[in-house]
Amino acid sequence: MTSRVKLLNIPPPHSEIPSQCPELPPEVYQARLRRLRRRMKEVGLDQVVIYADREHAANFAYLAGFGPRFEEALLVVGLSGTPQAVLGTENIDMVRYSVAELEGIHYPTFSLIGQPREDVKSLKDILRDAGLEHGMTVGTVGWKYYDAKDGCPAGSFEIPHYIVEATLEVVGETSSGGSGANAWSRVRNATGIFMSPYDGLRIVLEPEQVAVFEHAACSVANSMLALMNNADVGKTELELASCFQSKGAPLSVHPMLSVGEKARFGLTSPTGRRAKRGDFMTTAYGIEGALSCRAAYIALDETDLLPAAQDWLEHIAMPYFATAATWFETVRIGIKGHEIWDMAETLLPRPKFGWNLNPGHFIAADEWVSTPFVPGSDVKLQSGNYLQYDVIIAPDPPHFGANLEDGIVLADDELRDSIRAKYPDTWARFERRRQYVRDVLGINLGDEVLPMSDILAYYRPFLLSRGNALAVR
Repeated sequence: MTSRVKLLNIPPPHSEIPSQCPELPPEVYQARLRRLRRRMKEVGLDQVVIYADREHAANFAYLAGFGPRFEEALLVVGLSGTPQAVLGTENIDMVRYSVAELEGIHYPTFSLIGQPREDVKSLKDILRDAGLEHGMTVGTVGWKYYDAKDGCPAGSFEIPHYIVEATLEVVGETSSGGSGANAWSRVRNATGIFMSPYDGLRIVLEPEQVAVFEHAACSVANSMLALMNNADVGKTELELASCFQSKGAPLSVHPMLSVGEKARFGLTSPTGRRAKRGDFMTTAYGIEGALSCRAAYIALDETDLLPAAQDWLEHIAMPYFATAATWFETVRIGIKGHEIWDMAETLLPRPKFGWNLNPGHFIAADEWVSTPFVPGSDVKLQSGNYLQYDVIIAPDPPHFGANLEDGIVLADDELRDSIRAKYPDTWARFERRRQYVRDVLGINLGDEVLPMSDILAYYRPFLLSRGNALAVR
């Protein structure tokens, strides 16, 4: 396909931020709770204890309808009854705000240092109040699960030790206090229930959630397109990053923007460094439910690059775009994860292009849920999967890489019909984007692929040449 990639003068995609953002109704949270409880019965759990903090709140928010601010939090869910939200002083009132049905338990120890601590119960007593009892089997949920390849022992936990310890003591408590020898068999890491690429609850979106995340993707795309339109010589990284406008929506990652040699370390935040002609720029921006990345030169054409790098367009950018186009054309319901991995490795050999992560992953409120795209993966993609194209290449100097990241949702006839009926404006944007990707970019996007972003697959290799972008012809 590389021979078919051309740098052409083409119209940019239409970009808009809808005035109304859909909200998830209570029925969605009720259905999620039922699905979790079915899964708990299947794997033999009496309770799950879901941990959250500001950085790791997606599993908690999936059921609670909000993530904690400033503080840690726990959501305790049994096989029946109302879920118990254990919250600090700053978040306890969020129970009344949420559309999910919750009961709040105030635990001041979760509050910030120095805030009032009157009448503080022990965490063991708090967990008992939330429903944990001696002899129960409990699953803890944080933000990672582990398997044999991770080199972690069985029973590894990613949530704070003191929470695990208190849970162990409650379910395995002896008459003399402390946890009994069998306690470790009764507490296990259950994060995979939410995040496993095989059957995680969060890797399949409801039509309502698709609509909410699509609104987020509109906002992210609008910001990223503004950045592409405003990238220029002499501007600082901070000035360029001012194009990122969340309008108050919570971020899913820290904003990233770097120019020049600093761009080789792509996770860094913007500074006062000024862009020079011929500088490479890399950037990533995401709010909960969407993320887009771009990496390209602040240049008019290849003559602005160092002499040794003037073959970048042909030898780096075009093969990269060809791989992205093939990815978007290939991903579909029923395909196995290893097929995408094998495709990426064939088109972009790792020894030459230097990628060492995965060629895509599941995305949700958090930027990375898990990935089906690993060597030998037999995970079959399914309707409702929200997937991010994410191949980060790092060829040897003097060349820089190339990067475009955007998301799609796979949707069968039933899901497409539901979105079309419930959210006609959202559906109209899907159709407009698909037509643009097919007709202008030349990428044959399947009917079951819903393009979440207005800028899906739109890539300008030279940012000063505003009208030119790569396309398949």
